[in-house]
Amino acid sequence: MNNSKQFKDYLRNKDLVNLKTIPKSDLHNHGGLGMRFDNIYKYTNEKIKNPAKDMYGIKGLDDFIFNEYINHIKTKKDFLWTIESTVKDAIEDGVSILEASIDCHDSLRFENENEFFNSIDNIVKKYKNDIDFRPEIGIAKSITDENLENIIPSLIDSNIFKSIDLYGDEDLIGFERYKNYYDYAKSKGLKLKAHAGEFLGSDNIKDAIETLNLDELQHGFRAVEDDYVVDMIKERDIRLNICPTSNLYLKAIDNIKNHPVKSLFDKGVNISINTDDLIVFNSSVSEEYLMLYSNNVFTEDELDIIRINSLK
Repeated sequence: MNNSKQFKDYLRNKDLVNLKTIPKSDLHNHGGLGMRFDNIYKYTNEKIKNPAKDMYGIKGLDDFIFNEYINHIKTKKDFLWTIESTVKDAIEDGVSILEASIDCHDSLRFENENEFFNSIDNIVKKYKNDIDFRPEIGIAKSITDENLENIIPSLIDSNIFKSIDLYGDEDLIGFERYKNYYDYAKSKGLKLKAHAGEFLGSDNIKDAIETLNLDELQHGFRAVEDDYVVDMIKERDIRLNICPTSNLYLKAIDNIKNHPVKSLFDKGVNISINTDDLIVFNSSVSEEYLMLYSNNVFTEDELDIIRINSLK
């Protein structure tokens, strides 16, 4: 049973409580930032400060992460709490498939790689009856060549991670330095993702796809600017993992009603709806669906198609 009737009824009735009971995916989630702010506020004994309401691009997000968040998430125990809290909040929202990235540098918190791998695997197993948690290797563009070489291959070889993602300031253009690692990840059966086309245009997307041979794009909605890039995405069956509230919050778009996601869907592009950083954007996948429906971006039938396709 695909729950389509219930899902559409709950959207029409704006019934968020029951909407959370319907299976859905979250395929664009940064694990260390994937919990509700209220949860980390309690965890830090009410010491962590709220993210700014006005953020302009990735630099604004980085300001919160590197000038506030890391002051409270310092230890191995803290880190593991963030991942487990991310999983628990996803379960509460009815997410049945969670692909959450874990920044590769977090492996350095542990005495050795096996301790790191076992710790992540323990969380996967602990919640396996409630959610299909698929850990993802996260790589910041600012990573040094030394850490690329010393950390990434062993994470790929671990069999713990099911995908790989590259993120960071889009102004750090060029994907060539990551190509060999992506090729290796592909040879090991990992799904290939990268952030592109949120702030920069379609050329940024084209470069990412052609260089890294991507399976999915994180954001990527500026593909709408170039029919050639849209056709490339469709021909290669690349999914765009869209995070509408994140895009609005970071001023990548100015109005949710004008989000290019609808145009891309109408052109036949495969998309999914996701949270990005729940700690900052405070919108679960269920809330994202309801927001898109309430703003007449999509009909209930279209959102159900998106939901079902994202579970495949």
